[in-house]
Parts: sequence; C-alpha cells; structure tokens
Amino acid sequence: MKNRIILTIFTAFLSMNLFAQKAYTLNDCKEIAQKNNSTLKNSTLRIADAEQSKKEAFTNYFPVVNASAFGFKNNKPLYSMNFGTAQIEVLKSGIVAGVTAIQPIYSGGKIYYGNKLSKVGLEMSQYQHQVTKNGVLLEVEKDYWQIVSLTEKLKTVQSIGNSLDTLFKKVKLSNQAGFALSNEVLRVKLKQNETDASLSKISNGIILAKMALCQQMGLPMDSATQLEVATPDFGRLVSPIDFVVEHENVVSDRPEYKMLNKNVTIAQLETKIKRSEYLPSVAVGINYGYDNLIKGSHLSGMAFATLSIPISEWWGGSYALKKQQIKERIAENEYREGKDLLLLEMRQIQNELNESFRQIQISELSVKESTENLRLNTDYYNAGTVDLTAYLDAQTLLVESKNKYIDACIEYLINKTKYSQVTAR
Repeated sequence: MKNRIILTIFTAFLSMNLFAQKAYTLNDCKEIAQKNNSTLKNSTLRIADAEQSKKEAFTNYFPVVNASAFGFKNNKPLYSMNFGTAQIEVLKSGIVAGVTAIQPIYSGGKIYYGNKLSKVGLEMSQYQHQVTKNGVLLEVEKDYWQIVSLTEKLKTVQSIGNSLDTLFKKVKLSNQAGFALSNEVLRVKLKQNETDASLSKISNGIILAKMALCQQMGLPMDSATQLEVATPDFGRLVSPIDFVVEHENVVSDRPEYKMLNKNVTIAQLETKIKRSEYLPSVAVGINYGYDNLIKGSHLSGMAFATLSIPISEWWGGSYALKKQQIKERIAENEYREGKDLLLLEMRQIQNELNESFRQIQISELSVKESTENLRLNTDYYNAGTVDLTAYLDAQTLLVESKNKYIDACIEYLINKTKYSQVTAR
C-alpha cells in the first residue's frame, strides 16, 4: 500500500514536469519560427538552388570535353582486294575512338553576362528570403498578440463573472427575503449566461489562435493546448516619436526596393545576352583519336579553330532586341512606380502607428473612467440609490473599455513591427 502511494505521488510529479507549460515570449516564438517554419525552409532552399545555378553558369568558362567510341564486326568485309598470293580484307571489324575538347574564346559576351545574371539571381533570392521572413514573423506576431488579447479579455470576463456570482447570491437572498423582485434574479442569471457564453467563445478563440501560432512555429498542432505565452506590460509602451525616421533615407535599404532595382539589372543583362546570340563566336579545340580499321592501330591528333557567324538570324534578331529593350523600359517604369509605392506604404503605416498610439491614450482614459463609474454604481446599488440596471450597465462599460484598451495596445505593437519592417530595421 505504501509503495502504491509513493508510486502514485511520483507519477503525478513526473506528469506535472512533462506537461509543465513554459511561457513563451514573442522573441522565443520568432526564433522557433525561423528554425522550423516550412515557408522559410523553402525560401532557404531557393537560395541554395540559386547558388547552384551560379556555380553551373561558371562552368561555361571551361572547355567542353566529349569522348566517343564506336566498334563493329561484320560477317564479311565491306571491301576486299586480291593481289595474287595475298588477299586484303577491309572493314570487317574495328574500333574508332576519340576525345575532343573545345574551348570558347569569344561568344559575344553570352557566357560573361550569363554569369552576371546568375549572380543577380542569387541576390534576388536572398532579398526575397528577407521579404518572406518579414511576412512570416509578422504573422507570428499577429497570432501571438491574438492569444495575449484573448487571454486578457478572458481575465476581464472571469472577473466580471465572479462579481456576478456574488451579486446573484445577494439578489437571490434579497428576493427570498422579499426585498428584491423575481425579475431581478432572472436578469442577473441572464447576465451570467451571457458571461458564460463569452467565456466559451473566448476560450475556443484562444485554442484556435494557439494552433495558428504552432503552425507558424512549425510545432505539432496537438501541442497548442500546452502552449502558453508571456503577457507583456502594456503600460510601458513608448511613443512613436522615438523611432520614426526619414523615409527617403531608408527606402533603399528595403529588400523590396533592392528587388525592384535588380529587376532593371536583370532586364539589361537579358538584352545583352540576347544581343550576344547574333554576334560571331570563336572557339578553339583539339581532337585525339584512335582506330584500327586498316592494317593495325593508328593514333592521330588535331588542333582546330571555329568561327560561327549567325547571318540569317540578324533580321529576326533586330526585332527580338527591340522587344527586349521594351522590357528594359518596363522594368525601369516599375522601379520608379515601386519606389513611390514603398514610400507611400511607409507613410501610411506611420499614420496608422500614430493613430493606434492615440487610441491607447483615449482607451486608457476610458478604462479609468469606467472603473470609477463601476465603483460609484456599486456603492449606490448597495445603498439602494440606483437600480440593478445601472449597476449591470456599469459592469458592461468596464468590460468594453478594457477590451478596447487591449485591442489598441496590440494594434499599436503590430503597427510598430510593420513600421520597423518597412523602414528596414
């Protein structure tokens, strides 16, 4: 019996440790997401793919080497000659083999510009990775703050629920003593039902938000029930004035801007590559061969040079070049328009940041006023100078003002992250 009790206590202790819930900070969640998020993993693989393409393009600078071999055996020779006492048979069987190496000397710049294009492609994949990373981290933050928001609202509703439980007992006793009407008991009960419904809805919302956060962090969905997040101190939020910057000075640091700029470079390189297709190309090579076709084995070597001029393609090539030059102008126009849109986005998010901070100040004042209003109405209701309706309305106003304050704080924090991202910080 004693051993069973000890085993039971040990098992309970072990379970508490196994399922102990760590309160994750926002930085914890972001770090885990950067390691495990599937979208970021694929983005990293695309960088690796671009690196391999760059290495592949570099190999075009080196000679192209080909080896070939051919063997045959006929049932009779393809050609025979009779010289009296001797008969010569030719091509009854044999082997022909050779190795050829061709080194491009000039290709109109196609290899050179192709290598530059592959380098730009690698840079583009790196910039795109940063954009993808910003998007994932922003989604992590939204899910994180959604959990915090709902958790804080749950606490508020639970506090009101506790007050309603106390009020229900008081009103019920008063009704039994003949000092309160039956409809007052019913009204408090209905308010309790509304509170229970809100608790259920918020609790379900918390689970869904935790599942969404787990998905962004690359964690199993079934771990959502054990995930807890740390609640920050909303009272320590700083004014946006402290970190607003000159947008023109930082727009060029944004990965989106760099991608727009590289798009112009890509279009220019593609034009140069297209032009190289209509220019002469020069190559040199060597060939080393072996055969045993006629009277023994033979080795041979040869050096050669080639000149290729695509004469018949010049006519169609002129139109292809004009088409590519049009793409250049389109890329340049998109660059200018994109820069303006990036600046506009930065200004818009700055405005949203300022507005959300203003909403914090307004809602903070509302919380103070509604708290005082509830305190007064509680005293008045206990003194019998206000009815139940005024008291319940005061409770509702406090819940609404607290919820608005939480929403304003979280909207400000999300906008702060957005502003940091669009100003490349």
